[in-house]
Amino acid sequence: MIPIEALRIALTEEAKAIALYRKLSLEHNSIREVFDFLITEEEKHQQLLENKIIELTK
Repeated sequence: MIPIEALRIALTEEAKAIALYRKLSLEHNSIREVFDFLITEEEKHQQLLENKIIELTK
């Protein structure tokens, strides 16, 4: 596996985590803040991965 493939797999996993946290955020009002924080963190990771993929494919 080349590094870009690994980064794309990681990007897919980040998207899955974001979807899960969004679902849980809607289902659990009492701890919505926690899930919203996690969503924000995962979105940051997603952006870092996207930037690295762009950098490696130039």
